[in-house]
Amino acid sequence: MRRYPADPPRVEEIVAVMRAAGDGMGGARMRGLIVVLWRAGLRIQEALDLQERDLDPRGGALLVRCGKGGRRRVVGMDDWGWEHLTPYLQGIDNAEIINTIHSRRPPMMPASAGLGLAGP
Repeated sequence: MRRYPADPPRVEEIVAVMRAAGDGMGGARMRGLIVVLWRAGLRIQEALDLQERDLDPRGGALLVRCGKGGRRRVVGMDDWGWEHLTPYLQGIDNAEIINTIHSRRPPMMPASAGLGLAGP
């Protein structure tokens, strides 16, 4: 299998996508997902599996409970990342931060049902 070199997006491209996400909770959810992927370096499924109890804004850390290979790890995220995740967190109930794509529950439900950062 041929391997290709990484071709990550430029900072300007990521910021442009964040700006284009729109206003309201949907836009805040999208910006929150982008910032967690970008600034904390999470894989998509790791971000989708985050729960509020996995976030430590004061310590600047996120707990990945089941990462690649089933491994558990703690990753850091800078203040800029938390600044862009906070508006979404303040507008939702407590529970899952990002609703998984395969979830059967609708996004943006109360705490017992999940929160949904990356709705369907």
